[in-house]
Amino acid sequence: MKTTSFFVTAVLLVIASQIVGITDNLPGIALLLGGMIFLYFSVLHPWKKVEYYALLIGGSVGVIVLVMIGIQVLVWLKKTEYISEAVVMTIIFLFCLPGILTGIIGILICAFGKK
Repeated sequence: MKTTSFFVTAVLLVIASQIVGITDNLPGIALLLGGMIFLYFSVLHPWKKVEYYALLIGGSVGVIVLVMIGIQVLVWLKKTEYISEAVVMTIIFLFCLPGILTGIIGILICAFGKK
């Protein structure tokens, strides 16, 4: 039941963000970010250990570092035409940032919740 409610909330937030619009619109971007966080939680809410959420944060930061290294290598090779701003922003802001925020929220819930 919890999974379904998290997923429905995520879908509603993402749909609302698309209705409001996310192009230079802070409320729309916040709705999309919230929707992605709820989407992560719909899958990850059974995790009951702080370590799992810490690994999620580490993995998300690791992906960001790898993307930045890849961009830097392409700049050094003077192959900047292969850098897609849309792909980089999608990876970082649509997947990694919600992963980091989900990890932080999950750590706080596991550490301080239900004691």
